[in-house]
Amino acid sequence: MADGVAFGSPTRFGNIAAQLKQFIDQAGALWQAGKLADKVGTSFTSTQNPHGGQETTILALNNTLYHWGMLILPLGYTVQEVFAAGGNPYGASFVAGHTVTGPDEHALAVARYQGRRLARFAAVIAEARREGAFAVKRPGPESFAGPSASA
Repeated sequence: MADGVAFGSPTRFGNIAAQLKQFIDQAGALWQAGKLADKVGTSFTSTQNPHGGQETTILALNNTLYHWGMLILPLGYTVQEVFAAGGNPYGASFVAGHTVTGPDEHALAVARYQGRRLARFAAVIAEARREGAFAVKRPGPESFAGPSASA
């Protein structure tokens, strides 16, 4: 299983695409088994217009990663490329306009940096996991059922 994941979605009314949401919703068994916890996650998006909801889409993606117990890895203002591409500290984003040519060089530079950043952090977390730093007893499925009737 991967040590880190990057989720990307086109923005749909300031939210993630329904198809990706459906895919994510199918991960319930992995979440319940604790297989998504303590992984590194990052998010990215693209929109048609400059104020199409890039930041809210990335935040919506991250909401699920929080529930899964992942460690969220934003871009932040950590390199000049973020500023050159429009300055989105949440994750790589691109405004496509009415073209289908794909991301420009500024957006690609940020996306590559975000991928390298994810790989670096995921490697650190994976090493810590191998050394036992994340050896915790996770609650079983019964812990998520809520309070018992006798409570």
